[in-house]
Order: sequence, then structure tokens, then C-alpha cells
Amino acid sequence: MPNSLHYWDPNRNQYVMAMQAVGHILENYDSDQKFPLYGFGGKLKGAGVASHCFAMNGNIFNPEVPTIANCVEVYRNSLIGADLYGPTHF
Repeated sequence: MPNSLHYWDPNRNQYVMAMQAVGHILENYDSDQKFPLYGFGGKLKGAGVASHCFAMNGNIFNPEVPTIANCVEVYRNSLIGADLYGPTHF
């Protein structure tokens, strides 16, 4: 949906731009270059209810994703694998 903040345009998506800007700084301070990546406020495909916290890589036991570039790709794939859902509860 083009009016969503999550709309996939890597040059305009503010989530991607923030992830890259902050992530490229954090990468320099993280020895293993792995980042736990969680999503919230999504209805995962096949699930009947919204999940307010889920591992974006699909592995709740190991949610780490290597490199910020891979985090962006996992985020992109999660937009395909989940429907946005709100309101989100923190």
C-alpha cells in the first residue's frame, strides 16, 4: 500500500533509512555483527491473531540476523510474510 510507512521503496522507506543509518554505526561496535530483530503489530500468515512481538527471521529461539544489510532484507521479507495489524500493544 503506497500510503503506508512500510511501503517498499528503499529510497523513501523511513524504517529502512533509520535501520541503515543507526545500524551502520552499531555494526562497528558489535563483535559478531549479529542483531536480534523483532517485529510487532503484525498478523503472521496462517495465524488468526496479531502478534505483538515476533522474531522477524521466523526463529524465536535465535532471532539474530547477521549484518544490517541482511536485517533490511529480513524486514523486506517480513512485509511479504505478515499483514500489518494495529493497534499495537507494547
